[in-house]
Amino acid sequence: MLSIGELAARTGASVRSLRHYEQNGLLVSVRQPNGYRRFDPSAVQFVDRIRTLLRNGFTLDEIRPIVSMLDARTAGPGICPDVIAQYGRKLDELDQRIAALAEIRARAAERLAALQEQQRDPPTSW
Repeated sequence: MLSIGELAARTGASVRSLRHYEQNGLLVSVRQPNGYRRFDPSAVQFVDRIRTLLRNGFTLDEIRPIVSMLDARTAGPGICPDVIAQYGRKLDELDQRIAALAEIRARAAERLAALQEQQRDPPTSW
């Protein structure tokens, strides 16, 4: 069993993040009589998987429905269709956000060009 500090050291996650994962139902600990958290050694790989999903743009709310599939001890062999579907939804969301940002960028570039043109040829006042 690992202390929360040991788990943090092995995964690179902060103690605060680990507590946050636990409070959000993603990570399970066993409480000792003194109140300290203890984690199964498999939690190292589990936290690594959570952190990978977070780096890939998933939120904790998006991870929660598939959390049981992240645990190497309980997950079945092969790739889970739910995880594939979750990645598909995330890619669709990212594509929509990229398109929206491209539109915003195009409008900003047009406005910048107009401002630069006005700076070169200021209007004359009578």
